Amino acid sequence: MNRTPTIAEFLAQACQGGYLLCAGCRKAGKCRFGMTSEKLLEAGKSLTTLRCPAEQEGAPAVGHGGWTAAVMDEILGHLALLSGVFIVTKTLTVEFLKPVPLERDLECHAWVESRDEGRWQIAGELRLNTAVLARAAGLFVERDAAHFLRFDRWIAEQATDSPKV
Repeated sequence: MNRTPTIAEFLAQACQGGYLLCAGCRKAGKCRFGMTSEKLLEAGKSLTTLRCPAEQEGAPAVGHGGWTAAVMDEILGHLALLSGVFIVTKTLTVEFLKPVPLERDLECHAWVESRDEGRWQIAGELRLNTAVLARAAGLFVERDAAHFLRFDRWIAEQATDSPKV
């Protein structure tokens, strides 16, 4: 029987180079979203530095909107992880305000707006210097360390030889 890792073990495994890496980025050995650092500034607030990689180009010289949405989801979710709590995204709303330039130093500030009974309301802004490029807000829910084992079982139950239409 596989032992479920503790949140502390999960974080130790995920942390590389001053920021947390998702499972896919751990395999690649780098953050494919371009994160370069992240830190908890104080309880409920974090700062992440990043650059939109050229391979995430949407319109010419501009980051793809899907990159912006994915980065906001990742960074807002990391705020709880940096606090030692595992959460998953339930809802996320992103407001795209200005184009995101490629390969420029960016910052993302995230903060907890409220936390109640395992439900976190987290918001954040993606910034280039003082310009706010995007805002996001989401509802995140706490999960225990066995979350992925339950997910693996559910996926296995969905196995089929042909897609259902």
